[in-house]
Amino acid sequence: MSTLATPRPDGLPFWLDIDRPRYPRLEHNLTANVVVVGAGISGLKLARCLSRHGFDVVVVEAGRVGDGACGRNQGCITHAAGSYADFSQTHSRELARDLWRLGLESHRLIRAQIEEYEIECDYQVSGLLNLVRPDTPGWEQQLAAYRKDCLLLCEDGFDAVMLDADETQERSGSPFPVAAFAQWEAAQFHSGKYVIGLARGISRHRNVHLFEETRAQRIELCGNTVRLHTSGGVVAAERVFLATNALAPQFVPALERGLRAERGQVFVTGPLVERPCHGCCGGVLAWWREIIEDDGRYRLLFGGGRRRDEPDSLFPQFTENGLPHPQLESEGFRPSSEHQHRLDTQFAIFFPHLAEVPITHRWGGLQSFTYDDLPMIGEFDPSRRVHGIAGLSGKGNCYADVGAEFLAGQAAGVESDIEIRYGSLIERVLKPGRDTANWEAWETTHRA
Repeated sequence: MSTLATPRPDGLPFWLDIDRPRYPRLEHNLTANVVVVGAGISGLKLARCLSRHGFDVVVVEAGRVGDGACGRNQGCITHAAGSYADFSQTHSRELARDLWRLGLESHRLIRAQIEEYEIECDYQVSGLLNLVRPDTPGWEQQLAAYRKDCLLLCEDGFDAVMLDADETQERSGSPFPVAAFAQWEAAQFHSGKYVIGLARGISRHRNVHLFEETRAQRIELCGNTVRLHTSGGVVAAERVFLATNALAPQFVPALERGLRAERGQVFVTGPLVERPCHGCCGGVLAWWREIIEDDGRYRLLFGGGRRRDEPDSLFPQFTENGLPHPQLESEGFRPSSEHQHRLDTQFAIFFPHLAEVPITHRWGGLQSFTYDDLPMIGEFDPSRRVHGIAGLSGKGNCYADVGAEFLAGQAAGVESDIEIRYGSLIERVLKPGRDTANWEAWETTHRA
């Protein structure tokens, strides 16, 4: 890898290397109808939806807006997780159609918010290429599985197609993959510009109060009031909504077995004259997309470099004494040298022609994965009136909007459009605490 440029030593993501407005710290006790923990995409959208139902909303963020996973991701907006054929077989074809349509509903909501708040975030519908790489054992079976998924999706009205080697290499910008399963509805945006624009717009709502650098510490129920203790004061409310993704078990330990904390790692190249690819591309151990700069030049964002059970990428929630594990946040958001080496190796395989291109940004990000790769949306702890969205499994942009609409409607006692159309799906396959989300022996095997 070229050393023509030195990546920022602080691990600041490319998405957040822009001007960001500051919001006040909480410095006194407050009372509100609801309190949201986390000012990422999920938390901000919960605040937006709850405020529109008339709730007085307090949002607390331990760092700054976007510091979590939403400012460290790929910036792709897909519309479902996993194999369409497998999900149809496990559940039903009808549920599979509904799940994929639910993801497309999120696209509609995202576009509406971009327009409403006039967010300039480089949004474009660019497609997603699921790549087939010939050095992977069983790649022929993977190709056959993609063809089956593509056939079923087309039968059900989705925009999907199989690409041959020439088409795949032209769109992906790499000479290595031999085929791709393309889903054209997928989109992408500048993650930092989007979440910052979202915060600006939502913070203008008179009944939304946003506080940065205010760490939530614990939740307790006192009579009919839920009290959220923070580093700057206590917020008394009727309900708490968690939008902390991988950190949700810190407040509701019972969620730990279904929410595995994993670190992803990403880098961005320096400016390129020629467009490196078209859309979001991904496969085993590698995924990437182009970034289009304001001056017309391009960059390449590249991530991956790990298998799901790579030991240096997994983080326990608690110590043996039941305390928050110190490595969860200190290491989970920091790039590691081992992961960096694996990432560079994959980059050399897919982009040998970019070997001398400088790297300007490298960063890590803590994600949360369920065993079935589907999020948890609903009630996390009924005894303390804690609700939330977690376990987004790398698909936060796919589920945050619909999850927020669903939960806010339920809190208001109003049957939202999302609940009318997709409520049974959410209750059946996205319910918190479901057995299919749990990792076998995760609590004991991976405790430090």
